[in-house]
Amino acid sequence: MTSNEHHHAHRHGENRETPDRNANDFVITIDRAIDKLGTGRFQHRILFAAGLCFAADAMEVMLLAYLSLVLEEEWGLSGTQTATITACVFAGAMTGTLILGPLGDKVGRRPVFLLAGTIITVFGVLTSFVTNFVGM
Repeated sequence: MTSNEHHHAHRHGENRETPDRNANDFVITIDRAIDKLGTGRFQHRILFAAGLCFAADAMEVMLLAYLSLVLEEEWGLSGTQTATITACVFAGAMTGTLILGPLGDKVGRRPVFLLAGTIITVFGVLTSFVTNFVGM
C-alpha cells in the first residue's frame, strides 16, 4: 500500500493492513450486554417510573369498570353511552400510543414521558369537574 493509499484508507476508516475479522467476533447478546452493564440507581428509577405508569393504567381500567356502573345510575346513562365513554378512553390510549411512541423515538423518552404524564394529569383533573355525558 502506498503512502497515498494508506492516507486515503485511514481517512475513510479502512484498514487494509489488518486481516478481516469475523463479524461474529463483535456480536454480543442482549442478555450478556445487560449482565456486563449491571444495574444501578438509574435502572431502578426507570423501573419505578415504568411501574407507576403500568399501575396507573391498570387502575384506570379497573376503575372504569366500576365507574361505568356508577355513572350509568347517577347520570341515567344508556348502555350505549356507557360503552361510548369506555371506547373513548381506549381510543385516547391508542391515539396517545401511536403518536407519543414514535415521538419518543425522535425527541427522546424523557420529554415524551413527561408530556404523557402532563396530558394524563390535566385531562384527569378536568374529568373530575364533568357532571354529565355531554361534558365527558
